[in-house]
Amino acid sequence: MESISDNAVSKAIQILSALRSHADGASARELAPSTGFARSTVQRILATLAASGMVIQDAATQRYLIGPQALVIGLGYNGGDVLVNEARPYMFALRDESGETVGLSVAIGHARVFLEEVQSNAEIRFASEMGRLYPLWSGANGRVLMGGLSDTEIDRVLADHEHDETLHESLSPDQVRERIVDMRAKGFAQASNETIANVSSVAVGVRDGSGQIVAALSVSGPAERFTPQRMDEIVPQLKSAASAISARLGAGRGTT
Repeated sequence: MESISDNAVSKAIQILSALRSHADGASARELAPSTGFARSTVQRILATLAASGMVIQDAATQRYLIGPQALVIGLGYNGGDVLVNEARPYMFALRDESGETVGLSVAIGHARVFLEEVQSNAEIRFASEMGRLYPLWSGANGRVLMGGLSDTEIDRVLADHEHDETLHESLSPDQVRERIVDMRAKGFAQASNETIANVSSVAVGVRDGSGQIVAALSVSGPAERFTPQRMDEIVPQLKSAASAISARLGAGRGTT
């Protein structure tokens, strides 16, 4: 949007609305017919929206997806940042109980992003890159979010799976599937030295009123300190916090 004219804003809104109907993303060529705009116009507006985080472009496919900034704005519109506001008190309490960093992440297309984080007070601690997009199939948070998908949707995510050099360890599609099965059986997921070197995380799902997993609540810390045993010890508190947040969102207590 080269200016903030009503016409430019209207076009951007129409493009975002059209993009929402494409779960796997869309190109400017694909969006042009449904919006009625020239392909060049759609491409120009998408480029501006991408610069502000309203949309993201997949490096491999060049297709655009709704971005983290649009998601945050959407959450605000739909309920006054309900998810973050309801989760925050429990995140602070969980941080104080665990001594580690607590995060809240959501899926955006075939990626995930942290919406909120309460950092550990320890001198050495984990801190995520807020707004950074991680592959949905990576890490404990990703497995929790994928665990709420149908098998068909999981296949779609893994169809886009490719080695990511920014990750410490890239799992194969079969490994991801195995760990999703394990997560569903246990009700939580763990990861160590996976997405980020020397970082361990344990995560559970947060559900909305329909019972769907809408976010992953996680506790993360340096792997040397946040050991598998320590992660197991914090699981009951983590599940309790996720249940409380889910109940605040309308889900039955005890669903995690």
